[in-house]
Amino acid sequence: MAEGEIIQTTASEQKPKLDKKVLLRFLVGIAAYFCLMFLINTVIFRFTTGRAADYISILMSNILFFCLVLIIKAEMSLTWSDMGLNQVNIAAGLIDVFKIWFLTWFINLLYIFLLFDSGITVPGNERLSKLLQNPSLVILFFNILLIAVIATIVEETLFRGVLLGSLKTYCGPWTAIIVSAAIFSALHLELLGFVPRFVLGIGLGYLYIKHNSIFPSVAFHGFNNLLAVIVVTAAT
Repeated sequence: MAEGEIIQTTASEQKPKLDKKVLLRFLVGIAAYFCLMFLINTVIFRFTTGRAADYISILMSNILFFCLVLIIKAEMSLTWSDMGLNQVNIAAGLIDVFKIWFLTWFINLLYIFLLFDSGITVPGNERLSKLLQNPSLVILFFNILLIAVIATIVEETLFRGVLLGSLKTYCGPWTAIIVSAAIFSALHLELLGFVPRFVLGIGLGYLYIKHNSIFPSVAFHGFNNLLAVIVVTAAT
């Protein structure tokens, strides 16, 4: 092999796979996601009502997100490892998960206290409350599976593995964490809920960057969603 070919091969191997092309596909895919979900929800809530409509809507949302992950993976010839599905030290990961969970909840409780002190009432998630109220054991299991398992794996692969992974190619880790957390929170389309989800996104991003794996962030996100399911179910 000629020297020029060796240099070219080495440069190709060092080129990051999560580049601006991946980032562009993410942004275009998110725009397409909202357009499709608007159409899908229009059909769902026209022909279906109650809990079934909410389940179908949430399930379709996760399916579209997962399809976006698969499309980006296929078009950019990425591996699952490229998107953050890497091995991690379980003990060290779990310790960091609980540390960050306590820190994020402390910050969010301060935020809620400041809102109440300012006379601002934090609205509950009526859709989630309706979905989780008075469940049978089968429905409770399905709620946990959908919200605390499936949704967290899909979202962490997309927002940390793809989005944050692409951003950190072009900027420092903390800038990438903050930008990805802001996008993650903003896409939930809840003004008063922006800060708590932004703080959550920072914690999730920190875990991903520190361990070079989405598994700690999946554990954190899943544990957080599991507690939400349990608390809202008990309250209703």
